[in-house]
Amino acid sequence: MHFDLSILDLHVPLKGVGAGSNLFNVAMDWERVCLFASHIGTMERLLEQSISFARTRTQFGQAIGKFQAVAHRIADMKVQLEAARLLTYRSAWRLGHARNASLDACITKLFVSEALVNSALAAVQIHGGSGYMTEPGVERALRDAVGSTIYSGTSERQRNIIARWLGL
Repeated sequence: MHFDLSILDLHVPLKGVGAGSNLFNVAMDWERVCLFASHIGTMERLLEQSISFARTRTQFGQAIGKFQAVAHRIADMKVQLEAARLLTYRSAWRLGHARNASLDACITKLFVSEALVNSALAAVQIHGGSGYMTEPGVERALRDAVGSTIYSGTSERQRNIIARWLGL
């Protein structure tokens, strides 16, 4: 397997004392976008599992997907998935084309990590008791999702950075 690392041409000059922080910030931008892009796949898997379960699990003589509460929860999962995907695409494009993508990377990291938690929690709730068990794997996705709000800078840290970009 060959990886073309030329896309990582960061164009970050190291000039003088303290210049390493600029390199660190650019590296964090890449981490916040690339690492969190993988979470979109998890959100997609959770959505597919939830749809499948909602179509096959019956309650009161009908599939639970026919109940508005379940259908709305699944619809919200789809909206968050697509919004996360678009934010990630935009941030990735800006990483490759813009001089500074820090604001976009922070927005993407914040949204994707919190959307992942919301989707995983919804999947557990849709699956009911079985969602709490280890076999379907949705409980593990929820445990892993909570961590995504912490690593690469907590959600609170991302909000601080975004607020600073807005002049607050």
